[in-house]
Amino acid sequence: MDTASAVTKKVIAFGSKQVFLPKFTIALVRTPNLSPYHARFLVPLNFSKYDLRDYLYHAYSIKTHNIRSFVKQMPVRDTIQLPRHWFREQSKKYMTVEMEQPFVWPEDPKSWEPWGKDENDDRIKEAMRMYGSRTMSDKRKEAEGIREQARAFLRGDVEGGWDLEGKTKAKGEGETEAKKEFVGKGDGKTLLQRWEEKRTPVMLGRRALRTE
Repeated sequence: MDTASAVTKKVIAFGSKQVFLPKFTIALVRTPNLSPYHARFLVPLNFSKYDLRDYLYHAYSIKTHNIRSFVKQMPVRDTIQLPRHWFREQSKKYMTVEMEQPFVWPEDPKSWEPWGKDENDDRIKEAMRMYGSRTMSDKRKEAEGIREQARAFLRGDVEGGWDLEGKTKAKGEGETEAKKEFVGKGDGKTLLQRWEEKRTPVMLGRRALRTE
């Protein structure tokens, strides 16, 4: 072995451990803002830069130079099933490598309908809404809907109720006679005054017991 080969092997050393059935998963992330000579991967937390360099070289014959890594910490959130049960999801580790040969992502198809992308996105949104994985925009939208419900109820101009998004239903949909009698009056009285008129001695007695 000549001196040049020895120096090259010493400077650019690769791992000698052979892995036939890896227990890890690496995902190539689509990054349209990066140059064709850079690629970003989602790797396990215990993955090092040398592990990714060896993996790309032995599996795909890709030579890499500079590798940058960062760990993204996930936010703290709770769920609907267990309110105020705060937890933090596992962090995610990303690595950006610089390659010798460029790689250009293929263009998106004109329509994702054959792959069912729209249906899959709807299922994900519905699952996130049911299990409490909501974004800040969803929470703001829900809060705005509740605010509109309260305003409409205080004005006394709601007859049919509301749906989950805070929109008023059509007149007569889900409407009861008691609600029409309680809210649907246009006598100019406030909601508190109409509620005081509906109070019975039994209700007053229960309230007295609670205050004592």
